[in-house]
Amino acid sequence: MSRFVISVFVLGQMLASAERGLVAEESLVNRDLVKVAAVQINGYDKGDLRRDGYQPEDSFVPYIDRAGRDGVQLVVFPEYVLGRISVPGPETVKISTAAKANSIYVAIGCWEVFADSTFANSILIFDRGGKIVGKYRKTHPAIDHFDGSPPWARPPKGKSREWMLQNDPEWLMEAGKELPVFEFDFGRVGIMTCYDGWFPEPARVLSLKGAELILWMNGRGGSVEDFIVRSIMFQSHVAMIATNQAYGSGTMIGDNAKSSTGLLGKCPNKEESYISATVNLKRIRQQRASSRNFQQRRPDLYGTLVAPKDLLDPAGAQKAGKR
Repeated sequence: MSRFVISVFVLGQMLASAERGLVAEESLVNRDLVKVAAVQINGYDKGDLRRDGYQPEDSFVPYIDRAGRDGVQLVVFPEYVLGRISVPGPETVKISTAAKANSIYVAIGCWEVFADSTFANSILIFDRGGKIVGKYRKTHPAIDHFDGSPPWARPPKGKSREWMLQNDPEWLMEAGKELPVFEFDFGRVGIMTCYDGWFPEPARVLSLKGAELILWMNGRGGSVEDFIVRSIMFQSHVAMIATNQAYGSGTMIGDNAKSSTGLLGKCPNKEESYISATVNLKRIRQQRASSRNFQQRRPDLYGTLVAPKDLLDPAGAQKAGKR
């Protein structure tokens, strides 16, 4: 046998071995029982500008390392904790390095600043290799100040861009235009950011598009509402991870497979903390396959959900004599 033939044979064996190793590694991913983690921690807040000496990402990395040691497949942080950054940048490099070192998915929030100084409230998804493989941009601006009527229809008058950036930046942000579902190696994941979760439509759309796990990532003073989490899980047959900054609290993990309440773990009130739990995606898939909520939907009745806002009566009242 010639040296060339031997070399080709050896190379083929090496490639085959590598391929078998990749398949074996992928086969180790448990798609049925998926261990996840949520971190309740403070970082940059809604109106904060990046400031010298404050690099909260340095305090996030130890939690990624802890999740890796715990055998977690996905760890989730709150909304905009990385602050106003360019993506990629030195802040994301630290998260990327930790994700790769622990072979773990990471979801974390930031204000993503673009080259023209516009920005979006973005959730970044890092894969097991540390690569940013997805972004979700908040679709429903959570504004606090307004002028005129109806409420929240117009920004306050006479305010500078600097004032808006520090007091009501979501009037200026680039709002997202889609509700994507991301393919992880263990299942399909959808994302809502804070105020998005107060609208029933995003969670339902994500579920109908195949999301099995929904991340609801918050950064607000009030505690995340567990009744919203339970309602979404019940009606849409999904598992959920809700996070918040520590000053607000309400970080929790849940599915409907193990507990009558659906909640598998919840962080202490207003404390920096970390929780992990195993969500039963196999059971979620079984529920979805046989669900009356999916099989007996009546889309022919739901046109009002997508009707233009100016054609609707917000009070929902039917005027006398009209049907």
